[in-house]
Amino acid sequence: MKKLLYIAGSIFLTASVLTSCERDISQLNVDPKHPEVVPSKNLVVTSERYLADYWVTPSVNLNISRFFTQQWTETQYIDETNYNFITRNQPQNHFNTMYRDVLGPLKTASQFLSSEAESATLSTGDQAKTKANKQAIIEILSIYAWVNLVDSFGNVPYSEALQNEAGSTVLQPKYDDAATIYNDLTARLNAVLLTIDPTVDGYDNDAFYNGNMSNWIKVVNSLKLRMGLNLSDVDPAKAKTLVESAVAAGVITDPADDFAFPYVDGLVSNPIFQNLVQSGRNDFIPSDVYLNAMKAKSDPRIPKYFTPLADGTFVGGPYGNLASYANFSHVTDTIKEPDYPGYLLESVEVKFMLAEAAAKGFTVGDSAENLYNEAVNASMNQWGVDPADAAVYLAANPYNAANWKQSIGNQAWFAMNNKGLQAWYFFRRLDYPQLTAPAGATGLVYRITYSNNEYSTNGTNVTAAATAIGGDKYTTKVFWDKF
Repeated sequence: MKKLLYIAGSIFLTASVLTSCERDISQLNVDPKHPEVVPSKNLVVTSERYLADYWVTPSVNLNISRFFTQQWTETQYIDETNYNFITRNQPQNHFNTMYRDVLGPLKTASQFLSSEAESATLSTGDQAKTKANKQAIIEILSIYAWVNLVDSFGNVPYSEALQNEAGSTVLQPKYDDAATIYNDLTARLNAVLLTIDPTVDGYDNDAFYNGNMSNWIKVVNSLKLRMGLNLSDVDPAKAKTLVESAVAAGVITDPADDFAFPYVDGLVSNPIFQNLVQSGRNDFIPSDVYLNAMKAKSDPRIPKYFTPLADGTFVGGPYGNLASYANFSHVTDTIKEPDYPGYLLESVEVKFMLAEAAAKGFTVGDSAENLYNEAVNASMNQWGVDPADAAVYLAANPYNAANWKQSIGNQAWFAMNNKGLQAWYFFRRLDYPQLTAPAGATGLVYRITYSNNEYSTNGTNVTAAATAIGGDKYTTKVFWDKF
């Protein structure tokens, strides 16, 4: 990708040099290092990388979601495990990543794509289908990022956001109502499905699926499933429509179809490797809250997730308190590999969501109990647990229809190891696991607070948004988190 950008820059530099022999002094205004137009495919794959990096990274400067459900804890610095969003300004970094690094470039890519020619080897009809598929990939990625913003913050700039064209610049965009944004995003998901033709590909450098549109259709449906479940307590009718239509059309149930970024060793390595290995720091260990809960269930995934101490025992660090890295278990090398995939939406999460949907009375093709069993087994298989051990575990931890939120919520928490944002979704929807706020916090995290920078540069609008949602606190729930 960098090579492609370099080539694009070189073309502009060459053009500048050639025309400098003439009397056209307007070329002095051309910056050869920052071309005005680059191939849309470059912008798309870069946006994919930024989106995945945010979702995956454990960086305390950006994504501290593994602490929201207390799966991990810190050793030397404990501000983040006590839900301090001020010191390192994670809200602003999150805000910038989604707007500046993902949504902005995707909008530009969409504009550039409209004037790009498709391969002459394709028929006229297939050229049009290919361009429509590329536009669909841009739209799906954009919607995914928008959903992340709403689910994280609540009300956010939407209708007036990204207005940076000459003549229509909006420097202080208003914050739109989160439920209204959600309605528009679900409409956009339904609309984009109608534009996709899986008989031809989209972008050939698409990092997730190499342009395979059948996979992208499953991403749309799986995102609809997640959004529908989110809405189930505030708009049951809409939730039912979203969930059942998504499942009927096909969601991600095969690991081969996972929406996962394919990191590789080198410049595009997994952010977990960068933060836990490459940096040489020992900042994170499993928390006692998480590990003790798994030990109480004799969970066979424990040695797959964490390392034992010298005596063979597994010990989690005290959540929210200082800890010595050497005295506690660590995360295993599996997730620390530079090429470990970055999961944004994957089959294990989807299977637990299907169990949740069935428990809520939606028609999704099977009973909640069967889907619960399938989800637990899928997680065990994902981590290489022996099927016999998985069977023993399920027999000891069967689905409890009388308290299905606890059954599904706790098991999803165990299964979403190292997937902080995914675990946070289940926690907020099901209110399990039942956690206790650390001593340095004012409660548990249900949303991310607005950034200090917004109060400095867009104060009137962000203050109005804070009032509208019931206060800019991390304990304030987003609109769909009713209970």
